[in-house]
Amino acid sequence: MNVREAPMVSIVITVYNAERFIGACLRAALAQDYPNFEVVVVDDGSTDATARICRVAAEADPRVRYLTWGRLGRPRALNAGVAAAKGDYIAICDVDDLPLPHRLSYSMEFLLAHPMAAYLGTGFADTPVFNGDIPRRVLAEARINDETPAVWPSRIELFRRNLFNNSTLLYPKSTWAQIGGYDEALNNSEDYDFYLRALQGGPAALLPGRTVLWYTNPHGFFKQKSRREHLAALRVIKRRAHRLLGLPWWMRFYHPVWEIWFALTQRFPGLLTMARVTRTSVRNPRPACR
Repeated sequence: MNVREAPMVSIVITVYNAERFIGACLRAALAQDYPNFEVVVVDDGSTDATARICRVAAEADPRVRYLTWGRLGRPRALNAGVAAAKGDYIAICDVDDLPLPHRLSYSMEFLLAHPMAAYLGTGFADTPVFNGDIPRRVLAEARINDETPAVWPSRIELFRRNLFNNSTLLYPKSTWAQIGGYDEALNNSEDYDFYLRALQGGPAALLPGRTVLWYTNPHGFFKQKSRREHLAALRVIKRRAHRLLGLPWWMRFYHPVWEIWFALTQRFPGLLTMARVTRTSVRNPRPACR
């Protein structure tokens, strides 16, 4: 696929005091083998060297666009970045994650062949250490197995739990416009809320290939949110999703029951271990003694 044939994809990255990560993230984003893309960086009011690093990158490569409106908060920053994007397709990337070179080409090939999809995500590799480079081993293990089919999660499956890694997300910009973008009233889990509401426009696909090196950052934005804040956001998200997606009436009780179970496992961690052992024994029962 050449530049004329390839629809433009905008890689949208929101950043806040990310001087440690932004340079490596930009290098990985610019190394894509897809022929037509831009990188839109929205600086959410950083006070460190993030702005300087981004401006240098934008001067060196016209595919990089650096935008800032001061402190907005992540949902508003995402909306601002997507609104400013020139591409017909949006690829989200968190600043502490590194997209593999085939990320856009692999995802766009599938999305163009399945225009009914509202969005897609892919597999990913994870690392507990951020080194700034993608190891050769990760690239080798990320080779795509074309015989493995994509998964199309049902609305109920996605309502039960989040199945997508945000840094692998790619969707037509029309999906974002159709649902009114990210909910700026949320202070966390706006990505999960987006996945659920976007199902109003079509199904979602989960591809098997790995396209991102995901850093399991212990100091990341969402790791700093309290458990209470997270649960409060999930209540809002699940109630709205149940109504918008026309889910079965009994699914409205799923999340309250899950919250009770979650609270019990936090207080009595042994319950979670017992549940895992029970599930394993049911799926793989011991052979009968002879």
